[in-house]
Amino acid sequence: MTKPGRLAQDTCDRDPIWDREMETEPRDAAFARASTAWEKQFRHVMDHSPFYASRFRDAGINEARLPLREISRLPFSSKQELKQAIDETPPFGSNLCVPHEQVKRVYQTSGTTGAPSVLALTRSDIEMWTAIGTRTYFATGIHDHSSVLTTFGAGPFVAGHTHFVLSRIGCCSVPVAPGDTDRVIFGLKSGLADTLLSTPSFAQFLANLVTTPRGAGLDHGSTALTHIVTGGEPGGGIPEIRDHIQEVLGVTVTEVMGIGDIAPSLFGECPHQQGMHFCGGGHVWVELVDPDSREPMDLEPGAVGELVYTHLTREAMPVVRFLGGDIARIQGSDCGCGRTTFRMRVIGRRDDMFIVRGVNVYPSAILAVVGRFRPRVTGRARVIRKTPDVSVQPPVAVEVEVPDGHVNNTRLAEDIEAAIHSTLTFRAKVDLITEHDFGESGYKTRLTETRL
Repeated sequence: MTKPGRLAQDTCDRDPIWDREMETEPRDAAFARASTAWEKQFRHVMDHSPFYASRFRDAGINEARLPLREISRLPFSSKQELKQAIDETPPFGSNLCVPHEQVKRVYQTSGTTGAPSVLALTRSDIEMWTAIGTRTYFATGIHDHSSVLTTFGAGPFVAGHTHFVLSRIGCCSVPVAPGDTDRVIFGLKSGLADTLLSTPSFAQFLANLVTTPRGAGLDHGSTALTHIVTGGEPGGGIPEIRDHIQEVLGVTVTEVMGIGDIAPSLFGECPHQQGMHFCGGGHVWVELVDPDSREPMDLEPGAVGELVYTHLTREAMPVVRFLGGDIARIQGSDCGCGRTTFRMRVIGRRDDMFIVRGVNVYPSAILAVVGRFRPRVTGRARVIRKTPDVSVQPPVAVEVEVPDGHVNNTRLAEDIEAAIHSTLTFRAKVDLITEHDFGESGYKTRLTETRL
């Protein structure tokens, strides 16, 4: 019989919760702990961040203390504003709150929308990231007896910090360079790992390889692989995607989520698969706000809103009321694993959302519909935007990846269009794209693509 909070194959006797005091404390105790940390953090930001001190003054905040319960009086901050602050005074900008000599590690952002940005960490910040990440990955079921093949590079991106987390947990780590699919396949077929860390796109790609000569021997029960932890993009929590990966590869899929400006790993789903637990208690404060009005919302089951983050213990480049851009549905708090922190599922990115005749649409919802048509499709799809406008006139252009032999299947395209219309109430124009033309999924799959 599987023990609560453990994977089905895990028979060890170790406590499945890494930081039981923090991860199981009552809500009132968590708020009290956060309030104490915030009092010190607010002074740190006011005294050492010209970026935030100026913004707070402009918002009429002049007092030396501001209780956590009144944090909604403070203005929001965005990635674009923080990036501008760095560009104006490089390399670290006007939000660096420590002397340069205290910066001990620097990561970079991808720079997909412009020049890369930087994220500076002190020794204390490094430890904070490691502590949160350890709770996160331990929650997914990775323990010291696990053997983990990870496709995350050591740098320049924050996902590389995961290597320090795995070392803290004490598991066997099998690092493979990002995009090196052949070495991933070799590692899995050789029995080097029982756990894989990857994007859901790449996990789907592996599952689809099973029917090809390249993927022979990867199917259910043929390898030591029993667990896949997905992250980096939506998908691991979408039933149509998760179920396919689990069934074909014979694994349990759990997911994690982080955000570079806050912590690389911040939410982790336990083996009960009921949503990702918040794992940043004591270090990060999370709010939920209405995506349109930005008014605060209660973190209660069923609530849907945008996640907003505030550091409680960050030294070098803290953020306050940072708009993360993730739209999440709150799943609840109590869980069979014993954790009491809130759980959530991300339903989409704010910058991926588009509006069709007054209805907000997230590409992840289209992925869920497309996934029903396996094996005639691979499960990957993307929305093609013809204008930068958030409002899209139907039919919405959707490209769907299909195996060779299905690209001219007009009936399949029509069936997908009908399913999208029936489920999501808007018309779509589906183009079937071969795997070669869609591009191999070595890391992430862009869910929207703008072609003006």
